[in-house]
Amino acid sequence: MRGFICGLTAACTAAVAAAFIAGASAQNSIASEETAESLPDFKGREETFGYCIGCHSFKVVGRQGMDRARWDDTLNWMTEKHGMPPPDTETRKLLLDYLVQAYPPGSATGTGGWVNPFAPK
Repeated sequence: MRGFICGLTAACTAAVAAAFIAGASAQNSIASEETAESLPDFKGREETFGYCIGCHSFKVVGRQGMDRARWDDTLNWMTEKHGMPPPDTETRKLLLDYLVQAYPPGSATGTGGWVNPFAPK
């Protein structure tokens, strides 16, 4: 009986691992289809795209629409909670300038004003 339980556990672990890898691969293929050129054309577009796309689809960003303080808080949150490399002062300003221009308050695209429930408040 003990061998059966261990075998079942190993099978379940393998199934969970396979599902996780498949999900991660799907996310990466979706993200790899996005390009910086598809975003609003403001200074800092390529840098902002590069920072964000490393972890998630840029569609997540386009769904927001926040003021500078909220974008700044979100960068802090991504750094502290999700391991995003902290941008240096100049890069942080460039990212924030881009996000405020491209995705200001009320500009959430295709979501009816949806805001990420995990973003800092």
